Amino acid sequence: MRNVGLIVLDTVRKDYFDEYAPRLQALSDTSMAQCRAASSWSTPSHTSLFTGELPSEHGVHSESFDASFDFDQFDVDDTFLGDLSDHRTIGLSANSYINTTFGFDSLFDEFYDFSIGSHTNETLFTDGMVVQEYMKSTDEPSAAKRYLGFLKACAEHDKPLKSVANGVWSQVGHTVKDLPVPEVVDDGASNITKTATERATAADDSVFFFANLMDAHTPLRNLLQYDQSLHSVPNDWSSRKLDKWELNKEEAATPEYTENYRQLYAASIDYLDRVVSQFVVELMAKSDEEWTFVVISDHGHNLGYDADDGLFHHTGSMSEGIQHTPCEIINAPDGSASEITDYVSHIHLTDLIPKLAADEPIPEEFGHDHVVAETIGLLGHGDRTWGHEFSEADHAFWNRMIRVAYENETKLEWDSLGECVEYELDADRPSWQREVATHSGPPPEVTALFDTSLEEYKSAAAADEQDMEFDDGVEDQLKELGYL
Repeated sequence: MRNVGLIVLDTVRKDYFDEYAPRLQALSDTSMAQCRAASSWSTPSHTSLFTGELPSEHGVHSESFDASFDFDQFDVDDTFLGDLSDHRTIGLSANSYINTTFGFDSLFDEFYDFSIGSHTNETLFTDGMVVQEYMKSTDEPSAAKRYLGFLKACAEHDKPLKSVANGVWSQVGHTVKDLPVPEVVDDGASNITKTATERATAADDSVFFFANLMDAHTPLRNLLQYDQSLHSVPNDWSSRKLDKWELNKEEAATPEYTENYRQLYAASIDYLDRVVSQFVVELMAKSDEEWTFVVISDHGHNLGYDADDGLFHHTGSMSEGIQHTPCEIINAPDGSASEITDYVSHIHLTDLIPKLAADEPIPEEFGHDHVVAETIGLLGHGDRTWGHEFSEADHAFWNRMIRVAYENETKLEWDSLGECVEYELDADRPSWQREVATHSGPPPEVTALFDTSLEEYKSAAAADEQDMEFDDGVEDQLKELGYL
């Protein structure tokens, strides 16, 4: 029996990980170089990772996700956590979907929600009282009395000084952000790794922890913690200058914007590499038990490259920039293969993680000849998305369902609009693809890899109504992250 940590570096694509995360790669004992995400955005991808099912099987995707969505529809036994009954399970997440708001905490013995980083509800110390959470808890109409109530609550909190500092930051932070200096608050990586160390070492029994780190996700901007030698981006620049529809529908990205975007994305991955590698080494040193760490991303990100079809973000696309993800196993059990060269999908990790917890080695045969993935629909209806107007054809394109299948160095992609494209891949060029042919549709042996037909599933999913009336705070955060 050994402890296991599943670390999800949200939105990190494989080619940038290979270039900007050398420390984690140096720590790795088993590298799965051809790992692919099960879907193209966080909620279905995480659900697939925990259940071992594709989105059309577990039912979680853009056209099923709305204000009423809750992960408590899943029982622990529906996930690989059900195979870890001898482990205390701890969850820590900075992701706006994979959090307490949407019930992800119901799957764990302990859960720590860090989805309050500098994206929306800014706070200096997540272990102190968060101003926004206090304000939600009071119906006091007087601003002065609310302020006094907050100070009283700070005094009673186990971290009173940090709580007061959060209150001060909530008032002055926006002013500091407008100054031509790097920002000082990351998106949770430092606090998550600190809390994970504290909780994992405090447990008396075996531990499994899951941690989602959002520091490579948009919005991208310069942080004081970044290696400033990796970029030349002005301190007052942010990817917020253009939203994803201005980038993708209106093709508004200038060469300067694109270069700034890519440089800060790279710097964020270097930062994660430093924080997470130090965390892994320190946790292993502090623990008397053996640890194994699985380091992956839930999906990658388009950066405007030709191989990304010139797109940004990860909406309405299943490019290799999105689908090809890192997967490194640190301190694998003795006898594990050093490299898995065949394909691995996130859905296969459902079987792997319990075996790692049981101290079973990773065999060379763990890879597969082929893997499949899919994304279903668009979050939001028509001009409900970012307030942009969509023609019927535009909305049909971004709202389409897409499936992909991999075999050898070939990727076949087809969608609900009837498009079917064959791409050439290169094992030595991560996150790259090149169109080589178009077809009338996928062959029967490929469609047989899915339980339901694309047309049948898309039609049923599109018929369901979505409740898009999120709470104001949740809606603001989803907009800030580029999902609405």
